[in-house]
Amino acid sequence: MAFTLPAFNLLCKIYTGPYDTRVLRLGAVPCNLAMGRRIIWGFHDPTNMGYGAASASLLLPALTDIRDPVAQGVPGSTADLVEVPAGSGRWYTVDSVDDIGKGFSNEHRFAWLAKLNSNSGRPNTTGLYWPIPMP
Repeated sequence: MAFTLPAFNLLCKIYTGPYDTRVLRLGAVPCNLAMGRRIIWGFHDPTNMGYGAASASLLLPALTDIRDPVAQGVPGSTADLVEVPAGSGRWYTVDSVDDIGKGFSNEHRFAWLAKLNSNSGRPNTTGLYWPIPMP
């Protein structure tokens, strides 16, 4: 057992996208918004409007139904959208999902997130801006 089961101290909402026509799929999902060991796994590309910058990880209970683009199974489909904490106006898109500790008692799910807003370079986000100050 290489990992300790995290505390799921927040609630998030998981939507199916795209953002401008999103539909709530799961509400009040326990989660943990983390940066791992506080080592930023990303890069800054000033020509790409912020996409690819530091990403966050979302830790969730085992088998939580959160979907990345691969899981959709349809070419060109969109990944899930997450608002975390729920009701905060902090929006992310799910870039990748996998499991941590698979088969062990501390199994939980990991979702790699990217901030979602009108400047992120993602389609269908017109008028989406994070709240200021950020909650």
